[in-house]
Amino acid sequence: MSNQEAIYVGSGKKHDNYDFINISIAESKVRDYWTEYNGERYLKLTVSKKRETDQYGKTHSVKVDTWKLTPQGGAPKANNVEGNSDLPF
Repeated sequence: MSNQEAIYVGSGKKHDNYDFINISIAESKVRDYWTEYNGERYLKLTVSKKRETDQYGKTHSVKVDTWKLTPQGGAPKANNVEGNSDLPF
C-alpha cells in the first residue's frame, strides 16, 4: 500500500460461530477506485481486523488498496504469496 492516507470504504463483522466476515461497502465510496486490466474491471480492497469492536459490533474495516507498480518497471513486493493469483496486482 502506498504512503497516502487510508481510504476507508466500509466495515464488517465476524460471526462467533462461523469462519467468515460479512462486509458492507457503499458504492459511492468506491466508484472512483476501479482499475481495468485485460478488459476486466477490478476493485482492490484490504480487509483488516479492528483493534476493538466498534459501537455497532463491527470487527473489521475495509479500505481501498492503492498499491501500484513502480514506473521503473520494478514492482514492490506484494502481500500475495507467489502463485496465489494470476492478477498483476
